[in-house]
Amino acid sequence: MSIKMKPDDPAYWMLVDGIETIPVTHNKHCFICNDPEFAQMGLPLCYECIICNAHVPADDIECDNGHMQPTCPEEDYEIRRKYKLEISKELLEYVEKGDEQE
Repeated sequence: MSIKMKPDDPAYWMLVDGIETIPVTHNKHCFICNDPEFAQMGLPLCYECIICNAHVPADDIECDNGHMQPTCPEEDYEIRRKYKLEISKELLEYVEKGDEQE
């Protein structure tokens, strides 16, 4: 359970600066999804799994169905290749450029 932030909190300015993150997924059992102050403060929120679109907590890299999420472009490329997902032109160029530099 979260406690509402008080004006004397050093991070309070983040609540009133007008920057808000837009949620893209929701899990009723997730403390981040259920605390509106995360979004109000502009912090990273939970997101959808690139493999199955399930909920991935903002503080984790594994979705609710157990799929690991990429933590770098090279992992992103390998996961997308493994699951036959769309690979953007930018990601492909990035990975190919990295292979040429080695």
